[in-house]
Amino acid sequence: MAETWDEVQLIADGFERVYVEWEWDSGPRAGVADVDGKPHYFQGNDWDDADEADEYSVWPASDAAVELEREQWAIFARWNERHEAGKVELETHPGR
Repeated sequence: MAETWDEVQLIADGFERVYVEWEWDSGPRAGVADVDGKPHYFQGNDWDDADEADEYSVWPASDAAVELEREQWAIFARWNERHEAGKVELETHPGR
């Protein structure tokens, strides 16, 4: 069972909001998240599974861009839920 987290507590503990994750491999690799309280795109640079800190490129994302990215993610998430339940075929993927 997945754990649930209290967003307010996480932010109080120093974490910041993640809006969208596009890639995940031993941690977040790409997406949109707050950096110093403002939304930014992020892309992981070369990484490995060593104990060294990962490096990321980040650049600002406008509020309008964040809205579009979240809408795109919501469309995919709704489709993916139906696909995994066997209700729709891969050919109906919203990216097609």
